[in-house]
Amino acid sequence: MTSNAITIIKPHSERSALEDLRAIWTSRELLLVLARREIAIRYRQAVIGFLWVVLQPLITTAIFTIVFMVFVRIPSDGQPYPLFAFSGLVVWQFFSRIVVDGTGSLVANTALITKVSFPRQVIPLVPPLAAALDCMIAILALIVIALAFRAHVQWTIVFIPVILLAITFFGYAIVLWLAPLNAIYRDIGITVPFIMQVGMYLTPVVYPASLVPEQIRWLYQLNPAAVMVDSMRWAVLGSAPPSLAGVALFVGLSIALFWGGGRFFRNVEGTLVDRI
Repeated sequence: MTSNAITIIKPHSERSALEDLRAIWTSRELLLVLARREIAIRYRQAVIGFLWVVLQPLITTAIFTIVFMVFVRIPSDGQPYPLFAFSGLVVWQFFSRIVVDGTGSLVANTALITKVSFPRQVIPLVPPLAAALDCMIAILALIVIALAFRAHVQWTIVFIPVILLAITFFGYAIVLWLAPLNAIYRDIGITVPFIMQVGMYLTPVVYPASLVPEQIRWLYQLNPAAVMVDSMRWAVLGSAPPSLAGVALFVGLSIALFWGGGRFFRNVEGTLVDRI
C-alpha cells in the first residue's frame, strides 16, 4: 500500500542570533547575487546611471542652500553650508534607503521566498548592500566637493567604513522588525516613507544642532540619527564628534533591536509564506 504522507518543513524558531548570523554567512553568495540584481534593476535603462546617486543629494543640497543661506541665513557650524548639508543628506539617504527598501523587501521577493529554501533573514540584508555602493559613490563626491571648497579633509576619513557598517547594522536591526510586519500588515510599508521624511526634518540633517532649543538639545545628542550624521561630518569635515552618551546609546540600541528583531523574525517566519 502506497503511503501518501506529506512532510512539512518548518523553520526552527528557537535558533539563536549566532546561528542566524552563521546561516547568513553560509548564504553569502546568494546575498551577493541578490544585491547585484537589486543594483542592476535600479539603474536598468537609466541614461545617466550611477550619476543619479550624486545628483539627488546635490540637487537637494542646492535647494536647501538657497532656502537656508539666502533667505533664512542659518549658521552651519563653521563649515560651508553646501558641505554641511551634503554630508548630512548622504548619511540620511543611505539610512532611509535601508529602512524603506528593507521594509518592503519580503513582499518584493514573494516569488523567491515561496519557491526556494534559504535563510529568510538574507532578504532584508540585500537593500543595505545595494545602498552601500551608492553611498560610497556619494561620499567620494563629498570628498571631492570638500577639496573644491578648500576644506581640510581629515585623516579620520579612515573611519568611514566603520561608520557605514554601524549604520547598516542599525538599519538592518530595525528592518528585522518592519519587514515581517509589512508582510502581514501592508500599512507599515505605506507609513514608513512618511515617517522617514518627517524624521529628516526632526533630525538636524540640514540645520545645525545650535538651532535646537538648549532645553532639549541633550535629546538631539542622544538621537541615533544625529549620531550617524555627526559621525560622518566628524570623519570627513573634522567637525565636533558625537557625544559619548549618544554613541553608547546608539550601540546599545542597535544590539537590542538586532537581538529582539531576530527573535521576532524567527517567531513569524513560519507563517510568512502563507500571509504574504
